Amino acid sequence: MSGGAEHPQQSPAPAPASLAAALGNEHYRGHGFAWIFLLLMGALNLFRGATHLFRPDGGAASIAGIDLSLNGAVILSLFAAMGLGQLLMAGIDFAVALRFRRLVPLVTGYHLLHQLGAAIILWWWRPLPVEAPGKFGAVLLLPVALLAFFAAARKRPARVTQ
Repeated sequence: MSGGAEHPQQSPAPAPASLAAALGNEHYRGHGFAWIFLLLMGALNLFRGATHLFRPDGGAASIAGIDLSLNGAVILSLFAAMGLGQLLMAGIDFAVALRFRRLVPLVTGYHLLHQLGAAIILWWWRPLPVEAPGKFGAVLLLPVALLAFFAAARKRPARVTQ
């Protein structure tokens, strides 16, 4: 020995392929309703994200009935930023539902907290003064997100293959 302390060999970081395999569909043990919920949320997020980002008024006036005559540029900018977030979330929803199902409990938990927070904000803390679809959607999706979260968290026995 050369007088230096011995260092045990460290295992290398997992390769991307093995990380993808570890998060893959075969490890998911929750109910199928949960990942189907994520597919539907992905479609919803794709639609509303594209609307908020690409429509000329972001859907603010034409869908939500928001008056854009005062601070319209600010509202449109905020809607576009919200739309980008929704498009990114759609990508996550689709990826988890179709390929990385081990993350379904985490993502359904995110949606549950998001819907709860949106309902609190839009109805009590900073109530939206117009009858926008998102205001009602936050409340309507809350129990569905709760069911999806519990469906994802419930463990089913592993399938035995012979």
